[in-house]
Amino acid sequence: MQVKKYTASNMQEAIKMIKEDLGPRAIIMSTRKVRKGSGAFGMFGKQILEVTAARDETTKSSAPKAYTNPVSQPTHSEYEKEINYNPPAEPRKITSGESSLQIESLQSDITELKDLVQDLRQGFRRQINDEATITHLRYELSELKNIVKSLVTQSSELKSGDMHDNLIALFQQLCFNGIEDRFARRLIEEVDKKIPKKEIDNFSYVKVYVARMFMQVLKINAAPTAKANPKEPRILTFLGPTGVGKTTTLAKIAGTEKINHPDKKIGLITLDTYRIAAVQQLQEYARIIKVPIRVVSDTKQMKGAIQEFDSKDLILIDTAGRSQRDEIQMSELREILRPFRDFTNLLVLSATTKDSDLLEITKRFSTIPLHGTIFTKLDESTSYGSIFNHSIRFKLPLSYLTTGQNVPDDIENASRERLIDLLLNISTLEE
Repeated sequence: MQVKKYTASNMQEAIKMIKEDLGPRAIIMSTRKVRKGSGAFGMFGKQILEVTAARDETTKSSAPKAYTNPVSQPTHSEYEKEINYNPPAEPRKITSGESSLQIESLQSDITELKDLVQDLRQGFRRQINDEATITHLRYELSELKNIVKSLVTQSSELKSGDMHDNLIALFQQLCFNGIEDRFARRLIEEVDKKIPKKEIDNFSYVKVYVARMFMQVLKINAAPTAKANPKEPRILTFLGPTGVGKTTTLAKIAGTEKINHPDKKIGLITLDTYRIAAVQQLQEYARIIKVPIRVVSDTKQMKGAIQEFDSKDLILIDTAGRSQRDEIQMSELREILRPFRDFTNLLVLSATTKDSDLLEITKRFSTIPLHGTIFTKLDESTSYGSIFNHSIRFKLPLSYLTTGQNVPDDIENASRERLIDLLLNISTLEE
C-alpha cells in the first residue's frame, strides 16, 4: 500500500490530483484543514485542505467486515441499542476472500513507515535548541504512529468484498477521525443498502448521504437557556472534571445571553470555593456583564440563593472541578444537588480528552442526573470522533461548543450541521 499526502484548495482539486498520481482506485484516508504561509507553521497563512490518500498495489480495496443481520437474532447487541437504525430484514451480504496478500502489503508498508520514523528520530537528535522543529517532528511522529495503528487494525478487520470504493474511503476517513470502528462500519453498511445506486460513483453525493444518515443519531438541545415554565427561572448547572473550562463556559453563556437579550434577568451562583481566585474570576465576569453573583458551599446556602433569585429568568451555577475517581468529592457534589430536581445539569467535557476517559467521566458523573453536554476546546483538537462516540453511547443532547478562551465570543450553539462538518469537511464540497 502506498500512502501519500496532498494539499489543495478544495476537495475537487485534491481528488483530481490523487487520481492522476495514484490512479482511479486510490482511496481517501483522511482530510483536514491546515494553514500554510507566513509565520510559525503557517499560523497567519492561507487555509488549505490536506488529504491523505492510499493505493493498494496488490489487491482490490477492502470493505468493512459484514455484520450479522440483527433482525435474525433473538436479542439486540449493545451496538444496535446505541444506534437506532432499522435495517431491512435481508441485508446485502458482503463476500469474503483471501487476505494474505493484503496483510503482506500492509506489513511492507509498516516497515517503510518504521524506517521513516527512524530517520525522523535521527534528525531529532541532531537539532540544537530548535523548539519549533522539535514540536513539528513530534507531530510527524504522532501522525505516523496513528497511520501504523490504523493499518494494523484494517489488516485484521477488513475483508475483501464488493463494497464501492467511495464507501470504503469514507469508512476509513471516519475511523481516522476517531469514530469507533463498529459505529463507522454499521453506518457505512446502512448507507450501502439505502443509497441510490446511480449516485454511488459521485463521491460528493455519497459523502453528503453519509452525513445525513449520521445526523439521525445526534441529539441536540438548541435552546438550553429557554424557560420551560414562564413563572420559574431556568437553572443550568455546569458539572465536570478539572480543567475543562466550566467557569469560562458559564461566563460566555451569561455574556451571550445579555448581549442577545438585554432585558433578561440573570443570576450567577458558584460552588467553586476550592480553586485559588476562582470566585474572584467569576465575580469579575459578573461585574462586567452587570449581573448579581452568590457564593455558596452547602445545600442550605444553595436554597437561599435560589430563593433570592426566584424572580430571575436564568440562573447559572458553577461547580468545582471534580475528579471522577475521587468518590468523596463526587459524594459531596451529589449531596448538595440532591434536593434540586428542577436543575438542568450539563456535563462539560473537553474535545481533547481521550475516548476511554470520556466514557469513565460520564459514567461516574451519571450518578447525578445529566440532561446534556457541552464540549469545549475544539480549537485545541484535530480529531472530533470522540464527540460522536459519546453522543451515540449516552444519547445526551449536545448544547454548546466552545472554540477558544475569548469571553463571550468563542462559543456557539451546537448543531448537527456544524458537527458533521467537523467530521467530514462537508463545507469543502461547496467551495
